[in-house]
Formats: sequence, C-alpha cells, structure tokens
Amino acid sequence: MSTDIIVRFTDSYEQKVGDIKKIVGLMSPKSIIKIIDTLDLDANPRNSRLGSVTDAIQASIRADELSPTQKLFPFKSKGILLASSSYESLDRGRYRLSFASHDEVEGILDGGHNTLAIGSYILSEAEHALGNRPPKKNEVTIWDSFKQTWMNRRTDIEEYLSLLREEKAALKEKGISTLDFSIPVELLVPTDPNDALCVENFRTSLLEICDARNNNAQLTQGTKGNQEGLFDSFKALYAEKYPEFAAKISWKTNDGNPIESRKLVALSWIPLSLISSNVTSGDIEAPQLPLVYSGKEKCQEKFLQLMRDDRVSKAAGSARRELKNPQVLSALKVATDLPGLYDEIYSRFPKHYNKTGSYGKIGAVKSLKNSRNEYKTPFFEKATDNPVPDGFIYPLVCGLRALMEADDQGKVYWKTDPHKFLDSPAFENVVAQYSGVIQQSDYDPQKVGKGAMSYTAVENSMKLAVLMG
Repeated sequence: MSTDIIVRFTDSYEQKVGDIKKIVGLMSPKSIIKIIDTLDLDANPRNSRLGSVTDAIQASIRADELSPTQKLFPFKSKGILLASSSYESLDRGRYRLSFASHDEVEGILDGGHNTLAIGSYILSEAEHALGNRPPKKNEVTIWDSFKQTWMNRRTDIEEYLSLLREEKAALKEKGISTLDFSIPVELLVPTDPNDALCVENFRTSLLEICDARNNNAQLTQGTKGNQEGLFDSFKALYAEKYPEFAAKISWKTNDGNPIESRKLVALSWIPLSLISSNVTSGDIEAPQLPLVYSGKEKCQEKFLQLMRDDRVSKAAGSARRELKNPQVLSALKVATDLPGLYDEIYSRFPKHYNKTGSYGKIGAVKSLKNSRNEYKTPFFEKATDNPVPDGFIYPLVCGLRALMEADDQGKVYWKTDPHKFLDSPAFENVVAQYSGVIQQSDYDPQKVGKGAMSYTAVENSMKLAVLMG
C-alpha cells in the first residue's frame, strides 16, 4: 500500500548525475506537515530524540519568525533529505511523491532531528493557538511517541491551519507562530522513474547515501546493519515466537526499547558457532564464548560479517540483504529460545548454588540487592527471588550448546529439550560443579564471565550429563 502527497519547493534547482536526480530547495511548514503525516523514520538509521540539538533548531525557527528580514534557518541547517522512486513533476515547483508503507529504503534518509523539532514546534504552537494543553514532554520525546501524539491531535493541527488562513494577524499579535519560516530540503529521485533498471540502481544507492549522510552521527555497527536488513530474519523469528518481547527489542538508536539487540546477537553465536565455519568454508570463525559476555560489540561485528557473506545472504535489489542460508536460519531459530532459557537459569541458579555454598553471602550478590527486595529476570521480566550477576549466568547459558547439534544437512536443532534439562537433577549437578569455578575465581563475576575455564567446565559438565541421559 502506498500513499501519495504533493509537496512544493520554492527557490529550487535540479542536479542530475547518472541514475539519480536531486531537487534542492525550500519547503514551507505546510509541506512538512504532509511529510510527517505520511512518513516515519523507517529509512533513517536513528530514531530522533528531543534534546539540545532540537532545542537549537526550534530557537532558530523562532528567530526567523520574529525577524522581518533575516531568515537564517535555511543556511544554518542542512535540513531534510528525502528519497522517492515514484514521483511526478507538476507545475509551480510541485511534486507528487508516492511512498510505500514502512519502506526502510525510501522516505526520510537524513534530518530526522529537524523533522522532529519542526513537527513538535508546529504541534505546540497549534495547541497554543487553540488554548489547549501542549503535549507533555514524554509524549513527544522520541519519534515514535511524537508521531502517535501528532496523529492523536491531527484535527487540532487542521484547526490551527484554518486559523492561520482566517486570523493570521491576530495570532501574530498574540505571539503565536504563523509558520513564517522555510526548511531546506533535498529530494532524491530516479532520473527516469519509468525505467526499471534505473529505479533499481537508484534504490540500491540509497543505503550508501544514507550511511554517508549520517556518518557524523557516529552510527553504531548495529544501526548500520539494521539498515542493511541484516537483522530482518532474526527480527521476524522473534516477532513470530514472542511478539510482545519482540516489540521491546532495540534495533536502532533512540527507538526507546529496553532490550539491547546486541545482547541477543551475542547469544545467537551459541548455536551459530556450530556451523559458521562450515557455512563459510572456514572464512568466518565464531567468537570465543567468553566474548558472548564481555565482547558483545565484537560478537555483533562478527555476526554482521557472517550475514554479509554471499553464501549466507543475497542482495534484495535495494542494498538490503535477505537471508538465504537454511543452516544459519536454523541456528537463529534455536537462538530465539535463549533469552527465555537465560531467564530460567537466572531464576534457578541461587537455589541450586545454595546446595553447595551460601549464595546470599557473595559480595557481588549483596551489591545487587535493593531495599524492596523485588527482582525480575533480565529479558522477560518475570518475578524472581534473587538478583544474579550476569558473569555467573553466561557460562551456564553458553553451556547449553552441549544440548544442540547440527544434523546431516548442517541445520542446528535441540537434541535435548533444554527446558526439561534445566528442570532435572542433572542441571543441579552442573551448577554444583560450576560453583567450584566461582570459588576459584574469588566469587568475582567479571573473572567468571571472562574466564575461558568457566565455559569449558560448564560445557563439559553438560555434555557428560547429556551422555548419561
């Protein structure tokens, strides 16, 4: 499904290079309103957030409105970068643009903070003009909450625009914005929208352009990988299995979600380590297991390297890539079980440890206690009796690799039901043996979590437990 909007440029000019045409000019806030109505920041690597940058943008806009002669905002701001492969040039500087719903390639490529600042400015002024309560800060702080508030109050904006047409002078006397400012905008379109090859080349170029334009924002590897579609299969697997949990995963900067995707990516190397070398003919080796705990950024970097490999994924015609390797897909399916298993181990560990030691006396545990004595598991936030340092948990979670296997086709599966295993005396015995490693590491979670011996000891214990059935 696509949506058409008509925007108008003033003081514009065109540039053509190869398959890309760029229209550069100024837009009025009324055109920006249409853009906000239609687009989200799907194509932008970051989710924008209100802060000092947006405050400065709004101050510049206000200064332009107050000055009858000096309009400096178009020169102080790089503005907004848009892209659309489906467009029509109309008269009087107008363009009809068509955008597909949730297109992660086209739309607002850069200038998300400008769009958020301008949108929240317009919304606040609209409510001021109507005598309504302006949005609370938490209603507009990040793009997603702002867009929801914008749509909820869209009729107020329409009333405000009507007032501007009928009572502009009166609003100005009251110090209310009359939207008398211009926004610098660049629009990228294919030179020939009717040529399929031209359009494909255009879309393929957009991700690289978007990445380059956002370089000054120090994008994380994960954010860039997300724009390339390298997490799409992993996202889809989580959305299918745990939709509520999936909605809480943060895949891009400033999206406001509490679960760091890089933690899940690091955990995915537990099953991926069984096949990555074979899949890539030895070119990509799995990171050492302690890095799942202490080197999540390195694990993510390796994951992106694996997913960019032509033996694992293929280009999807727009610089995004799609997973094509069934072995890797099977490992990712197994990986979606790991957050829940992590939480199970988290809840069980203190009780099992107490059979050979005194869990509550460990200094690192005491430091995690709170006055309410209320604790939740890290991923699914289930109530639990005690907090547990991550460094104690990761070797046990990584040890679950002993319960996995690759079949004759190289697909990873659980050869032993992990939930039944964690509920068995065999797992209690594993924890009992593992407690010795903790003692030898001076009860220091950092030493335990970073020590290769911790992982080797646990995995060997689990292998033995599986063999003994």
